[in-house]
Amino acid sequence: MIVLLQIAGGVALLLLGVRYLRKGLDRLFGQRLGAWMRRVGSNPGLAFVSGILVSVVAPSSTTMSILAVQTVQSGYMNARQMLAVMLGANIGLTILVQLVALRLDAYGPAFIAVGYVLFQYAGPGRTRGVGQVLLSLGFFFLAMWVIRLTIQDAQITQNQDFRELMQIAEKYPLGLAAAALAMTTLLQSSTATIGLVIGMGAIDSVSMRIVIPVVVGANLGLGVTALIVGWRQVESRRLGMANLALKGVVAAACLALLSSTARAAAALPGPESMRIANLHTGFNVLTAIIGMPLLGFVSRLMERIWRAPADGGRVFGPKFIHSGTIDSFALASGQSLREILHMSEIVRSMLHDVWTALKTNDDRLARHVSQRDNQVDLLDGQIKRFLTRLMREDIEHADAAEQIRQLQYLTELETAGDIIDKNISELVLKKIRLRAQFTPEGERELDEFYQKIAENQMIADTVFSTRDRRLAEQLVRHKEFLTNFERELRDRHFARLNAGRTQSQDTSAIHLDLITHLKRINSCLSHVAYGVLQNEKHVKEVRDEAAGE
Repeated sequence: MIVLLQIAGGVALLLLGVRYLRKGLDRLFGQRLGAWMRRVGSNPGLAFVSGILVSVVAPSSTTMSILAVQTVQSGYMNARQMLAVMLGANIGLTILVQLVALRLDAYGPAFIAVGYVLFQYAGPGRTRGVGQVLLSLGFFFLAMWVIRLTIQDAQITQNQDFRELMQIAEKYPLGLAAAALAMTTLLQSSTATIGLVIGMGAIDSVSMRIVIPVVVGANLGLGVTALIVGWRQVESRRLGMANLALKGVVAAACLALLSSTARAAAALPGPESMRIANLHTGFNVLTAIIGMPLLGFVSRLMERIWRAPADGGRVFGPKFIHSGTIDSFALASGQSLREILHMSEIVRSMLHDVWTALKTNDDRLARHVSQRDNQVDLLDGQIKRFLTRLMREDIEHADAAEQIRQLQYLTELETAGDIIDKNISELVLKKIRLRAQFTPEGERELDEFYQKIAENQMIADTVFSTRDRRLAEQLVRHKEFLTNFERELRDRHFARLNAGRTQSQDTSAIHLDLITHLKRINSCLSHVAYGVLQNEKHVKEVRDEAAGE
């Protein structure tokens, strides 16, 4: 029993290393890994090589799966482009298993010591990220030392029952592969699964007929993880399925030719741990050799299996801005203005749909809003880069004030999109889950408040595009009116609560939170008026006039 607990503790330490590695890489590189991959998507060969390099730098299977899916879902790359990156990344991810196989156990405490000092005492930024990565590697090596030492001390491999169990396991390669697949999917780490086998295989007690199915299952489990992460969106589902299908072809070949593969693996030079690691790397190299020439065929096959929605499944991206040379500031700023209004249309559709979901209890529609928030985030990033480039380049007749004005409204729209996705959508889903119903009065009041917010967004877009002072003044007055109206709606709701209305009590938190978040959206949209009304004295006069009405 103690032996099993010690092995379980070693596996837990491996998983802790995975978690720390993922967090450390995020702290160290942030969004740079994604940007790196997106720049090379148009060239399959370069995408493949970049996938290897990215995953060597960031050897976390979960990180790579999430990064790949988010890149596709956001529209930066399509499934075919990302598949080339994934085939390279599958190879690069094996670097961690290779490090484990090098038996760096003795250096585990040194990694932990150095990593702890950097992580604990360095300021926020890259240095602390380096410390966290070193800590995670130390946990990996220490975990392997625990597993290996436990097996050696307990002399598990010398136990007759254990030997008989291994002989029985050899007869069920499909069962071993399925168990490894399940373990990798549940733990979200192929390294933990294969690391455990390396710990046992280093004692020269586990035959290659057992190792091969486990390596196959661990790699399939990694493919299943990517498929699960990207299941909700068609393009990312195609990516996950294509990656898994290519792995499945190699897995089927390895299991069908198990005896021959086992003999070839046993003949590899080096200790048992290195042979297991090389098997893992070889599996992914073979997958890439098969997959790279078939990128187009596999992608078309996935498109036929997972058909695009009615809109044709076009990869989403900017409509009006471009990455080419900018010669005219007037033309460039006009393009960015149109792109921002394009983004505003998406935010408006998000608010409309989430409100429709609230009234019809359509949870599917509420969840669909998240996909459009990804589109908003994509446009936000692309437009900001475009406007920042305008600021950097010495363009004749450049207007820094106009660039800042556009950046400000862009930021407000992105914030409004986040409020709709992360706050209002969650409240709608909560209402549906609880089967809650507003009172007729409460529902009418919320709907009236929503209609006024939607009207204000139309005015805000017009103010942004025309810089009309009178409309800006109207928007400021509307903002003041809605601030007072929001207080009035709260007072009415509290009056119903005091009257003991059961429906009001059941939905009170949702009702009040909806009012709060709608008001926040209105505040974001109304800020564009203050950019037009630059004279603070004039703004104050308008506010005083609105307060006196």
